[in-house]
Amino acid sequence: MALVKLGIAAISASAALLDDILGDLTTAELAKAKTYWGTNPPTMVHGYARFNQPFPILALALTGDSNQQDYIGVGEEALLDGSDDLEGFLFKRRMRATYTLFVYADHPDVCFWYYRIVRRILNVGVRYLIDKGFDDPAFDGADLAPDTRYMPDNVFVRKLTIVGEYEEEWDDNDALWVAINGTADTHLTGDGTVDIMHEDQYTTANQGVQPTLDSEMDS
Repeated sequence: MALVKLGIAAISASAALLDDILGDLTTAELAKAKTYWGTNPPTMVHGYARFNQPFPILALALTGDSNQQDYIGVGEEALLDGSDDLEGFLFKRRMRATYTLFVYADHPDVCFWYYRIVRRILNVGVRYLIDKGFDDPAFDGADLAPDTRYMPDNVFVRKLTIVGEYEEEWDDNDALWVAINGTADTHLTGDGTVDIMHEDQYTTANQGVQPTLDSEMDS
């Protein structure tokens, strides 16, 4: 994640930033954390961690991505001035993404420090995320019990869950859309005809009646 990398770079350039982030540590512990960061900045990876890399490790994995809403207005449009100009199709979806950021360290104190640091980076970076189109970000953290099926012995891990929403948009000029669906003209109603689906005629209580097109009613 670009935001976390920016935060890591800023702290590496000025360890004094840790004075506030870890301000509740004793003077000796804070000095120790600064020294450790200077010689052991976190390794950032995408997906789940590979433990042949140097500790501490920050691993960002996508753990959920689901459709929240299809916007009203998807469909065909035509100008009403009698011209042949067509607006075509516009598609937009509201998606909800869930990421999990794992903090792996070989010492519990280090895991605690780096978790606090990453959490602060995310909190102060909320505006950055929103500006990048990741709306309504929310964070949730927890310790994870070591599981030797997935990680070596004596590895300590905390996780931060990051949830937010974003929009995915494309239209009928998109090359992939055309490759799969053909051109927009093949889906548009012929000149001089208008087909309107009366969805209100098809109810649970009247399932035997199918929706009727205006063009069928006129014939």
